[in-house]
Amino acid sequence: SELANFLSEKAQIDELKKENEYLRKALDLGLNEEFKLVFAEVIAKDISQDSILINKGLKDGLYQGMTVMTEQKILLGKIGEVSDKFSRVILISNPESLFPVAIQAAQATGIVKGKGNGQISLEEVPQEKEIKEDDIVLTTSLGGNFPKGLLVGKIKNVKKSDTESFQRAEISPFLNFHEINMVFAVTSF
Repeated sequence: SELANFLSEKAQIDELKKENEYLRKALDLGLNEEFKLVFAEVIAKDISQDSILINKGLKDGLYQGMTVMTEQKILLGKIGEVSDKFSRVILISNPESLFPVAIQAAQATGIVKGKGNGQISLEEVPQEKEIKEDDIVLTTSLGGNFPKGLLVGKIKNVKKSDTESFQRAEISPFLNFHEINMVFAVTSF
């Protein structure tokens, strides 16, 4: 009985250490100076729906449409449904996800669309803009969906056509669905 209690307490301490390290990294990056944040843990992952469930909700000041990101300023998505104690986050790879972005090196804008299964694409980039593989894609303040400058991914497989006004590309997202355990909801930016 004492051994079981000890092992249980050790497991709780290990989890607290992980949370502490995550929060320390966020503070070192100055996230608390740039945004008002609510820390949350991922309590469920739905790969088929490109969504996660977090352990914070209305009682914690969260509401539908809030941005959710990692401590490295990687955009995860936005809150889709909220209850008193938990929220469903719609990831950027969800087919419902559609938002404007900036391509850093090309000084161009486009639209990111979720394709499901952890996949995202870049659409509607003007043909005259020179985008190339490994260009970084960031959120933009256009549309007011997300804070400006959050990391989305890197461009791969640019597709140009002489007959179309826009070019497209696939994006390798910085988001790693399987490694998401702790997140921040942005309450103000």
